[in-house]
Amino acid sequence: MIDQNEFEWLILPADLPSVRRFQEFVVRGAQTACLCEEKLWKLELALEEALVNVIRYAFSAAEGGSIHVGYRSEGPGRFCVIIRDTGRAFDPLSHSAPDLDVDVRLRPDGGMGILFIRQLADEVVYERADGMNHLTLRFLSG
Repeated sequence: MIDQNEFEWLILPADLPSVRRFQEFVVRGAQTACLCEEKLWKLELALEEALVNVIRYAFSAAEGGSIHVGYRSEGPGRFCVIIRDTGRAFDPLSHSAPDLDVDVRLRPDGGMGILFIRQLADEVVYERADGMNHLTLRFLSG
C-alpha cells in the first residue's frame, strides 16, 4: 500500500457539487508536477468519471457519505491521485470490459466508465483497506 501521508488531501461530501471542487484541487496540484496539457485533461476526465461513480453507487441516498481525494507529485511529469470512500466495497478492475463489438442497444448497462478511466490513466489500481475503497490513478507525461 502507498504511504498516503505524503499526499495533499481534500475531503468533501459525496455529492455532485463536490466534483468540480475536487477537480480544481487536483489539477492545481498536477500543474505543479509539470504534467503536459494532454495529461491534465485526461486526469480531469478520469477523476470526474471515478467521482461520479462513487457518488452514484457507493452510498445509499439515505446514508450519504464523504470522499477523500489526495494527490502527490512523483517527480517531473509523474502524478498520482487516490480516491477513497467508505461506501460499499467495489473493485472496478475485477469486472471485464464491455464488448464493444456488440450493438450498443444490446449491451448491458455499465462498464463504460471503468473502460474510459483505464484508457485515460497510465495506471489504475484498486484495493479495499481499512474499511475504504482506494482507487489509485497515475498519469505520466512524456
